[in-house]
Amino acid sequence: MEQVDRHKSLIEKHVRSLEWMRSELMEMDSLIDPVMGVESWDDAVIIEQPAGKLVVSVDGPYTKRLVMKSALIHSATDVVVKGGKPLFALDTVIGSLADVKEMLASLKCQSLAMNIPILGGNTLFDEVYEPRCSLTVVGQLLLDEPIRDSGAKKGDGLILLGEPIWGSREERIKKAQLLFKTWYSLLNQKIKINAGKDVTKGGLVSAAYEIAEKSGRTYELSGKQPYSTTRNLDNFLISVPEKSISRIQETCKSAGCRFESIGKIF
Repeated sequence: MEQVDRHKSLIEKHVRSLEWMRSELMEMDSLIDPVMGVESWDDAVIIEQPAGKLVVSVDGPYTKRLVMKSALIHSATDVVVKGGKPLFALDTVIGSLADVKEMLASLKCQSLAMNIPILGGNTLFDEVYEPRCSLTVVGQLLLDEPIRDSGAKKGDGLILLGEPIWGSREERIKKAQLLFKTWYSLLNQKIKINAGKDVTKGGLVSAAYEIAEKSGRTYELSGKQPYSTTRNLDNFLISVPEKSISRIQETCKSAGCRFESIGKIF
């Protein structure tokens, strides 16, 4: 106890000051039942490894503004559009104590709504730097092979799935839930999808260019687009054979998910 008393301030800073975070996130373990998770509050996370392939994506550092709205959703789209189901996430957060508490509360809300538990991470309390958060999402591939962004074929149609994930946090969660549900329905039906990408940095024009360029093809967008072609939309751009389009459109109509035919691959 003498050592504890002597170094009380050090222990408070690096151990006890984080105990509120463990309490805040304790219910995350119930979403995945990890071997070691939030309850353990150990140096690493351990889960029972699912059969098959893992899909892992790291994104950020996000500004506090995006963290308060949809940072976890934004990170998860990379896993989902490849044909994966997110299993859990890890965060790295920096900011003042007040900023970290606000960001963590928002991440928790997104986590519970999207069923993507945050099981661990790292935190740096700093009053000087702008508050930021980076996220790692780990998922399980549901398909034999991932939906790459390099598989577009000549004659494919370019389809935009889902509304842009804009608006308040609650609005973004609802839009993402519908998009993910519809996407998994398409995968379950084994509808042929040659390439896919979430529309993030650089907007639609950059996503379409990357799909076409990496596939060794060219592309052309239709004359009138439903949204800005340069803004982050966070929905899915897919390249599909003509025979898949009607089934995708029917599935989207049945689910109430936005469907837009926006171009072609050459």
